[in-house]
This record gives sequence, structure tokens and C-alpha cells, in this order.
Amino acid sequence: MAMPQRDNYIEQIHRLEGLIAFAEQQEDWDEVERLKEQLRRLLELM
Repeated sequence: MAMPQRDNYIEQIHRLEGLIAFAEQQEDWDEVERLKEQLRRLLELM
């Protein structure tokens, strides 16, 4: 995997982790699950 592509994946992972934390604070459990699924798919690509 090329370095810029890997860096992009890492940025996306960090963004999703932040969004998950925010959704948890807001107790928006449907959004938490949706974001976790996006994170799972992204990690599968790596």
C-alpha cells in the first residue's frame, strides 16, 4: 500500500473515531452503530 493512501486511511480512521465518541456523548446509538460499521469496512480495506 502506498504511503499517501495509507495516510488517508489513517486520517479517515481518526475522523470516524472522533465522530463515534461524539455520537456516544450525544447518546445517539443508531449513529454510533452506523459509524462503527463504516470503520469496520474501512479497516477491511487496509
